[in-house]
Amino acid sequence: MTIKKINGKIFGANLTSAEKKAMDIEIQKQLGVMNERNRLEIVSMILWQLKEKYGFGPKRLKDFFMRFDNDIRALTERYMLEEDDDAWLCTYKLKESGIDIYEWDKELNNHESK
Repeated sequence: MTIKKINGKIFGANLTSAEKKAMDIEIQKQLGVMNERNRLEIVSMILWQLKEKYGFGPKRLKDFFMRFDNDIRALTERYMLEEDDDAWLCTYKLKESGIDIYEWDKELNNHESK
């Protein structure tokens, strides 16, 4: 690694390809750790919406939780992988069904910025 300095202050570094790969792997692992830390809060937000907006009762909420928790844990494990995997199965399957969450996200963000 070569450190970049101006007037004695560090402003960056040139990494070798091996160092970049190691850094990317560590970043992915840290994302997995953050995902795990926030897992129950994310699930709680979804369960609250299902309860308040769609009338899910305790039985349906628990069923959803048990299924969804497996998926969110799989997502956390995905962050730990060394391969560069851009497509997540659920996103892909939804898109096959004509549901493009990336387009929905664009609509939402465009709407919020107006």
